Amino acid sequence: MDTRLQPDPPKGDGDWALLQTRTDRSFWQQTVKAGEGRSITWFVIVRPPEQLAYDTFDEAEAMFEAMEDE
Repeated sequence: MDTRLQPDPPKGDGDWALLQTRTDRSFWQQTVKAGEGRSITWFVIVRPPEQLAYDTFDEAEAMFEAMEDE
């Protein structure tokens, strides 16, 4: 993928990894250090002006794919 075409990561702490992108939305993984060598991971769908966060990859991916039907 041409990195010049990648969307900017959402605002927020931690490390962001782009998982998937479509013309109208992007799917991200956010990892935040929680201390003592631990981290917390969320999965975030950005479809401006919305930003939806999920605890599990499966739930977020299902929603990301379901948005194609809207």
